[in-house]
Amino acid sequence: MTDSAALPEKSQRPIRIGVDVGGTFTKAVAIRPSPFAILAQAIVPTTHDSVDGVARGVVEALTMLLARAEVQGQPIAAVSHSTTQAVNALLEGDVATVGIVGSGPAADAGTLRKLTTPGSIPLAPGRFLPTISRWLDSPVSADQAAAMVAQMVAAGVGALVASGAYSVDDASDEQAIMIAAQAHGLPTVGGHEVSSAYGLEIRTITAAVNASILPKMTQTADQVEACLRSEGITAPLLIMRGDGGLSDAAGLRRRPILSLLSGPAASVAGALLSGRVLDGVFIEVGGTSTNLAVIQDGQPALRYVQIMDRPTAIRSLDVRVQGVAGGSLLRIKGRTLTDVGPRSAHIAGLPYLSFSQPTGDLRVELIAPRPGDPADYVIVIDAAGNRFALTITCAANALGTIPGDAYAARSASQQTALRGFAALGTLVGLTAEQAAARMIELASKRVGEAVQRLIREYKLKQITLIGGGGGAGALVPAVAARLAVPFHLAEHAEVISSIGVALALVREEVERGQSSATVESVAQEAVERAVAAGAAPDTVQVVTEIDAERRMIRAIASGALVLDGHDGADSEAGHTRSVDELRAVAARRAEAKPAQVEMVATTGRFHVFRVRPGGGLFRRGWAGIVVVDQTGAVRLTAQNASALSGTEAEALQFIREKASGSNLPHVMIIVAQRLLRLPETGDAAELIAAAEAALSGTDRAAVQRDDQPVIAVCEPVAWL
Repeated sequence: MTDSAALPEKSQRPIRIGVDVGGTFTKAVAIRPSPFAILAQAIVPTTHDSVDGVARGVVEALTMLLARAEVQGQPIAAVSHSTTQAVNALLEGDVATVGIVGSGPAADAGTLRKLTTPGSIPLAPGRFLPTISRWLDSPVSADQAAAMVAQMVAAGVGALVASGAYSVDDASDEQAIMIAAQAHGLPTVGGHEVSSAYGLEIRTITAAVNASILPKMTQTADQVEACLRSEGITAPLLIMRGDGGLSDAAGLRRRPILSLLSGPAASVAGALLSGRVLDGVFIEVGGTSTNLAVIQDGQPALRYVQIMDRPTAIRSLDVRVQGVAGGSLLRIKGRTLTDVGPRSAHIAGLPYLSFSQPTGDLRVELIAPRPGDPADYVIVIDAAGNRFALTITCAANALGTIPGDAYAARSASQQTALRGFAALGTLVGLTAEQAAARMIELASKRVGEAVQRLIREYKLKQITLIGGGGGAGALVPAVAARLAVPFHLAEHAEVISSIGVALALVREEVERGQSSATVESVAQEAVERAVAAGAAPDTVQVVTEIDAERRMIRAIASGALVLDGHDGADSEAGHTRSVDELRAVAARRAEAKPAQVEMVATTGRFHVFRVRPGGGLFRRGWAGIVVVDQTGAVRLTAQNASALSGTEAEALQFIREKASGSNLPHVMIIVAQRLLRLPETGDAAELIAAAEAALSGTDRAAVQRDDQPVIAVCEPVAWL
């Protein structure tokens, strides 16, 4: 992903705008997707203390960006933004009291009512979500719903949850309650809206947390949309989800909980666009904190979100946060440098020394950045009494270890940074270089240990560290050196999150129980949701997964945004890779030489590669099938597997033959833009029936096209 040589002239090809809300700054960029070019940027301090919250900063950054000459007059396809408002609201306990109306069969009310009565839900240490629970026997009439909602309004709830015991299959009770709540103007959410999975208690808790932030998040969407409309912009507003995809503003108003961790998700999305990484750890170094996320098989690792000790039904990036970053302050005890962070230059309200011009001699002083903090944080004071932060970025600049034109080195003075560390060295008995190196060592040790924990947990191999954020150049090289692993800094690292949110794909995820749905029905529902959220139908691909432990079918649909007057191709262009690039990805995944890898079939969206064994008689190596999608994400690795590309009838016959033995294989079917994993079964007839059902639900016209074969992959359950 590179800049064009010069700014493109104004044309009718629409541009994208991305706004990321960081802990220190809110950054907006205007981007032309194809060919890629950054037209303009705007950066403002994140408005944590505003009465409007971080939404005020989003509006300010947008207003500034839209005033730039490079942007004025350009057709705008969409405005996308990440937000920290949801997670901040939960951490600070800035939530509405939630009323919960449970419903279900009267015969089971004793048991079910307990599952819809979570009480006070812990959000963060010392912060709680208050809930008020009531019950209605099913079926719920309109009059009963209206009377119950009136009681809740009288009790002072700010939002309402309707949680029916079996709403995944029949949401009529929840819908009756939601209609009554809407008549009172009360923000409301149904359990079936936040999750299609069984589990009444988890669904109720998820819906309650979601409802608690509905009023504030709706206000945010309204403010940002009002800003756009005041500028005459009618382009859709999209919100970054915590799983790395986009959703429309209507989706945010229904399920704001999906935006948890959307900031780190935006950064990872940008990192995946900037370079093809198979297995690695993305390290986003901000001013106050560093976020770590795993990339595995070319995709971000996801997990179910937990709110304190309560599980939810929402999946999001698995992000680990470290309280050390580019702006972190050094701490000392006596004559020993003991720690770095968690307080930063931003928290202390001080400029970085290496980006400043101090006057005369320098000396160090210990301060408490905030009331209640220990007075062991180091700052620098010049002859005129001006105060400066001595940060990790200053240390890296003093040592000259920041690569090339990395953002952390721009406009910095190495000599000024060395003067500050010389003053510190006088206090602790070290040279300037030794003091700076010790600060980098303390910071890289903590982040490096967090990376090592992720490597062990996810069993990562051949990892690369990818740096993003303005402070990446200061810290990531030191972490990589400590771990003896390769690294690279993402292009435009300082605004990588804004680029990611601008160019991310629309994404929707659906989960259903295996007993109540088929693979194809879940896939179709995911596709329909993605299209409803703004994805161009022809760009949507869907992958199904089988969660054997939970007996769930999960479908993930993703597609490029429909551009005004275009078909989504411009947006999609930045995500696609050449066949040679995809072959290289398959070779890396199999730890094979490219000569051992051949493409045996493709549907355009999915490329199927066969990996031949190699390495000699006693070291045959890995052999099997690797499926890579057009973005370079590995969607399937099947050891010792075989694949057939042909007609529907040929694919079914191939599956029948492979299922004729005593051990049934794992079966995957790829048709057009769908990769469908069939549920495991111990019965051959059931397996064949599942394959037939999967094929019967697909676009049969596409199946018959010469360039859209049916591909069947069968992987032996046991192999030697």
